[in-house]
Amino acid sequence: MTTRLFLIRHGESRSNIEQRYQGQGESDLSQLGLDEAEELARYLSKQKFSAIYSSTLRRSFETAEMISKHHDLDVMKVPELIERNYGKWENMKFGDIKKRYGRIYGKWLIDPGMTLIPGAESLKALQKRGVAAIEKLVKKNKGRTFCVVGHGGINRTILFHYMNVDLNNFWRIRQANCCINVVEFNKHFPVVTLLNSTAHLGLKGIGGMGYY
Repeated sequence: MTTRLFLIRHGESRSNIEQRYQGQGESDLSQLGLDEAEELARYLSKQKFSAIYSSTLRRSFETAEMISKHHDLDVMKVPELIERNYGKWENMKFGDIKKRYGRIYGKWLIDPGMTLIPGAESLKALQKRGVAAIEKLVKKNKGRTFCVVGHGGINRTILFHYMNVDLNNFWRIRQANCCINVVEFNKHFPVVTLLNSTAHLGLKGIGGMGYY
């Protein structure tokens, strides 16, 4: 009996466009983000989900709500799926961080698993709470297919856990806006069967600003 998780990132936000670290702050979806979410929702309309979950942050919840319009399901918010707290870097632009925290920022790009951002949650702690939340949802939806709309950072750490990949490889995969990842849970071990798929978005899914 296989349990299948569709792990999704929210649509493009205004902070993505401005190249800011959003973290746990709020940021509305941009017009492109709304369009991406609508296309994603149409693509997933024929999937049979047992449940749809999202982070408590508005950008993820709004994306999840668009998906839910094609299903007879309410979106359930899961606080533990909120994005990483980036501490002093929250809401700062990438360029400003580089200027103000040059040494730490440089280390963060090449050694993310070991870099301590001032006041921020560690990647290890982020992964621990993210995986714990997913494991609970897997048990609740055993033998069925369910959907989770999260964020670029926490999604990466969840995927790395199931792929048995070190957190220091944080930048080695992309989580584009409204991408789809699929993880299957069987009696042996979890298998990531789809990673960062944006084919449903066409040209909208190529490139983009929302890496974080």
